[in-house]
Amino acid sequence: MSQPKTVYRDLIAKILLIGSFVLLIAIVIYWMVCGDEPERLFSLLAPLISTWIGTLLAFYFGRESFEAASKSYNEIINKISPDILDDILVKQVMIDKFTMVSIDVTNPMITTFDLKALRDFLDSINKTRLPILEGGKIKCIVHKSTFSDELLKITPANTLSDFINANPIVVQFEVINETQKVEDARKLINEKNCKDLFVVDGNNLVVGWLTDTQIIRYMNSQNL
Repeated sequence: MSQPKTVYRDLIAKILLIGSFVLLIAIVIYWMVCGDEPERLFSLLAPLISTWIGTLLAFYFGRESFEAASKSYNEIINKISPDILDDILVKQVMIDKFTMVSIDVTNPMITTFDLKALRDFLDSINKTRLPILEGGKIKCIVHKSTFSDELLKITPANTLSDFINANPIVVQFEVINETQKVEDARKLINEKNCKDLFVVDGNNLVVGWLTDTQIIRYMNSQNL
């Protein structure tokens, strides 16, 4: 991210945060002077404005952290020796389907397309990426910052289909067969410039998930 763009986003974040606090204080002061139930007004407005501030911060800081981490992972994974990775099967490294956190398109959070609930769900399990499956096959993979980004729009998407159309990045993933090697996975990640590979069986059903970071973690755990 360029320096001018970073400065611009810093300015927007500060203006919105300060504006939110000023608005809350101004409304409460007005009703304390002119109204008869200031406590009730405060209890109604405080959650609304705090939710807005939380959404803004999640978008701003989540996006910055994600971009910095992505750059670091790219540098590391490109330095890993192909000879080492060529001896390891992806199924030895992948996150097993029964271990990975994912949801199906039939989940109520998807059928009602509750963006805030989806983002809060990731917060609650301390995860940043959420695979969404359909009939056992991968539909899309969404980063928490993308949910936050969508929430800040004037008219957020209200269906999964609309969300995907507005955010094509969520379908930027690849699939790899469970019998292939981790070196094949590394090449695919580099060639397609993606972060997520979904490991499939002969019927193209998801049996696992392999990320750029997972490869690095495996190497570290094996002292390779």
